[in-house]
Amino acid sequence: MADDQDEQYQAVIFLAAVGWDFLWATVFWGLGLVLHGCSVFFSGSDWVKNWEHRAIQKELHRQQGGAGTDTSAPVSSSDTAETST
Repeated sequence: MADDQDEQYQAVIFLAAVGWDFLWATVFWGLGLVLHGCSVFFSGSDWVKNWEHRAIQKELHRQQGGAGTDTSAPVSSSDTAETST
């Protein structure tokens, strides 16, 4: 019981010394690490490739002055396949 109280007092003293900003920085740092890890390990998925293809086609169409079209329809893998010459 006394050990639990000592640990609580140590935590309070630590937070009083470094401030609550330390916790926010730690939370956001961890969130950044998780998001970066997801972008590294899941960037090669089919969903990301299809999204990139649609975004590129939409931007090219916009730059060419075309009217807005519905690009929310899923793109099949045969549409995204590029021909190599």
